[in-house]
Amino acid sequence: MCGIFGIYSTSSEVPIELVVRALATMRERGTPHGAGVALYRPSDRPRIKAFSYKPIGEKFIQLPGNIFDVELNEYKDIEGYIYLNSKWIDIYKVVGWPEDIPRIYGVDGLKSKIWIGHTRYPTNSPGRMPYYSHPFAAGDVAIVHNGDLSSYGANVNFIKYRMHAKFTGNDSEAIAYLLAYLANEVGIEEAVQELMYGRRYRWARLDGPYAVAFIVGGSKPIFGAFVDPNHFRPLYVGVADGVLAVASEIGAIRAVMPSASVWALRGGEYIIAEGDELKGNFRRRYIYPDLPQPPQDAIDASLYDAISLASIVRAELAKRGEVSVVNVNGHRYLGNGMESGILRVWGTVGNASANVMSGGLFYVYGDVQDDFGDAMNGGLAAVYGNAGDTLGQAARGGEIYVYGDAGNRAGIQLRGATVVIGGSAGKYLGEYMGRGTIIVLRATNDEPVGDMIARGMVGGEIFIRGEVPRDAVSHMDRRAWERYLRSLELDGLKEERRREDEIEIEQRELNEDELNKLNYYIKRFNEIFNENIKIENDIFTIIKPKR
Repeated sequence: MCGIFGIYSTSSEVPIELVVRALATMRERGTPHGAGVALYRPSDRPRIKAFSYKPIGEKFIQLPGNIFDVELNEYKDIEGYIYLNSKWIDIYKVVGWPEDIPRIYGVDGLKSKIWIGHTRYPTNSPGRMPYYSHPFAAGDVAIVHNGDLSSYGANVNFIKYRMHAKFTGNDSEAIAYLLAYLANEVGIEEAVQELMYGRRYRWARLDGPYAVAFIVGGSKPIFGAFVDPNHFRPLYVGVADGVLAVASEIGAIRAVMPSASVWALRGGEYIIAEGDELKGNFRRRYIYPDLPQPPQDAIDASLYDAISLASIVRAELAKRGEVSVVNVNGHRYLGNGMESGILRVWGTVGNASANVMSGGLFYVYGDVQDDFGDAMNGGLAAVYGNAGDTLGQAARGGEIYVYGDAGNRAGIQLRGATVVIGGSAGKYLGEYMGRGTIIVLRATNDEPVGDMIARGMVGGEIFIRGEVPRDAVSHMDRRAWERYLRSLELDGLKEERRREDEIEIEQRELNEDELNKLNYYIKRFNEIFNENIKIENDIFTIIKPKR
C-alpha cells in the first residue's frame, strides 16, 4: 500500500521539493507513520548517521517523540540505531508525512541528480519510530519498497552468515543488505535477477509482493527499480529529456514530469540507469490515440485534493448532466456511483474510479490507475490511454473500452460486463471470472498477454487475438495438484473446485455467431477511438469453461 518514488537525471539536479511533491501526490498510500528520502550525495569521508534517545556529539537534530538524529565522526557502538554509513549516499527519514522532511531537517533546496523516496503505510512493523521508516541502507546501497516479504526469515539468515548486519525487524531492510551483497558478488543487474528468482543464491530470493527502487553509490552511481514476477505491486516508469522516474502511481510521475512518456512495468521486469545508459528487460508501452481539446468551462482539478474533487464532480454532474474536468492527476473516486450523464476527464484518473457505476458515459482522455470500473453495473467507460491493475473487477454490467494496455488481473471476478482492450494485458487475465466477455485485440500493442490466464474461471468468455501458448492459460503445477487431491482423500474430503483441464481453449477464426457478437463491440471501439480495426479472418484464442 505504500508509495515509492525515484528519479534519475543525466542533466540538471533535482530539488527535494520535487521529490516531496511526487510523494505527496500519493498521500492516500501513506500515513503520518513514516516517510523518507535518500539521495546521491558524495562526501570526502563516510557519513555515519544514527537515531538515539540522547544527543551525541555536536551534530544532531531533535525529532518529534524525543528522539535524536545524530551524525557521528566515526563508527562506534552507541545506545541507538545506526542507519547510514556511506560516503556516497545521504538519508533523511521521519515519523510523519513527506512534506515534514525538509521542515524538520531544514534541507529546503537540497539538490541531487538521484533520489528515492517513500511514504509509509505500516503493515508488519510499527510506525512509531523513525528507524522503521524507509529508505533503508546497507553500505552504499539504499532502497525503498512497497510490499510485504514472506521470505524475511530466510533472507535474514542468508545475510547473517555473509555480512555484518543489524536489523530493526522491518522486512524491507533485508532487501538493502541482499542487494549490497549480491551486487558485490555478481554485479547489479544479475543481483536484481537473483532477488527475483534465486537461481544461484536460493535463500536470497524475495517472496511476496514487492516493488523496489534503489540507489547504488559510487563514483559512477546506479539507479534502478524492479517489480515482483507476479506483479502484485504496481510500478510505473516515466522518461523525458534525460530524466528517468519510477513511482507506485502514474500521478506521482506526472506531478514532476508532465510531458513524460509513462508506462507500467510488468511482473519480473526491471530498469537500471548508469551514466547515459538504460538497461533491463523492460518494454516501453506508451500508447495513446489523438485526444480532443477540453472546453473552456472545464473544472480545474488542480484546485482540489485527491479526494474532494469526486464530490464536486458528482454534484455538478447531477446539476448539469454533462461535466468536463482538466488537470486530473491521481484524483480518486471519479465517476463512482454514476447513474447518468456524461463525464469527460483529461489527465490521469486515480485509483478506485468508475466504481459501482450503473449508467452514463465516462470518457478518460489519458490513463487510469488501479481498480477502475470495480463492481460496475452499467453505462460505458472509455479510456483513451492505458489502465492499471484489476480493471473491471467484479463488474456485473456495462462496457469498458481501453485504447492501450491493461495491467494485471484485468477482468478479475468479472460477473457480466464486457471489457475490450485495444492493446495487451498483464498476468491473471480473467482470474475467477464468472460471467461476461473479455476481448483483447492486440491491435494498438501486439505484445503477448501475460500468463496465468483464466485461473479459477467458472463462466464467461475470453477472446484474445492471435495464438496464445496453451501453457499460458490457467497454468497449474500438476504434481502439486495431485498431492493436494491425495491429501483431501486422506482426510475424507471431496474436491469441488474447477481444474485447469475444465477450461476449453480453441485457436481458430471466429464463427458467425461469435463475429456478430464481437463486431458489435469492435464497431463501438472504432467509433470511440477513431480506429478501423477488423477481425474477420483473424485467428483468435477463445477461452471458456467446458460445458
